[in-house]
Amino acid sequence: MKLKRNHYSHIPKFLFVLPLILLSCIIISTARAQTAQGNAITTPLKAFESVYQSKDNEFSYFRIEAGADNLVAKSVEGNRQFILTRKSELGFETKDDDGDETIPVVFTKSDAGAITQLLVADKQVFVKVKEYVPVKEVKLTAAQLKAFEGKYQFEERPDTYLQITATADGLMLKQLWDNKEINFMAISDVAFLNKEMGFPLKFTKDADGNIVKVLAFNRDTWDKMKQ
Repeated sequence: MKLKRNHYSHIPKFLFVLPLILLSCIIISTARAQTAQGNAITTPLKAFESVYQSKDNEFSYFRIEAGADNLVAKSVEGNRQFILTRKSELGFETKDDDGDETIPVVFTKSDAGAITQLLVADKQVFVKVKEYVPVKEVKLTAAQLKAFEGKYQFEERPDTYLQITATADGLMLKQLWDNKEINFMAISDVAFLNKEMGFPLKFTKDADGNIVKVLAFNRDTWDKMKQ
């Protein structure tokens, strides 16, 4: 004789599974809430406002100002400007000078929660400073400026050259590979600066006082060629 299964026999099994389903839902909801909380942006854009100085180039300054939904970084001298689009709590991104490449910009906070510096393209560090201190120009004689004139060869690429010429107010550097010309003012008897680009030149003299080298951007060494 066949027995017909009572449909109420499923109830105990269902009652056992139901708490597990509810517990899973609670765990998932809690995890999602914690994730959302962890991704929440709490630092206002105003907190990033300040002047920032390059750690590698003391003459390169940018002022960062808060916009409606982004940050604007402007060179203190010159007209360079970058829009920083927010991607996370401390992470932003911008475009390079040509607008072709996306560059990451990441800020750092102190233990007290204050913004202290930023990292550009994973290599350039800019430190938050209280204010911009302008560099004072030094007046050199025509004879002093004349001593810097000449053709300079790049140590890393011997087929690359610069031409430096004295001007009424300082020096003019000409890149011989593209003929671009850049003007510099004297800030000491051996150091010059293009303020708009934050581009420093520092010359080296030999024991006899002759100019033999120039260091550009604190990293590229050029040897003065003998005439």
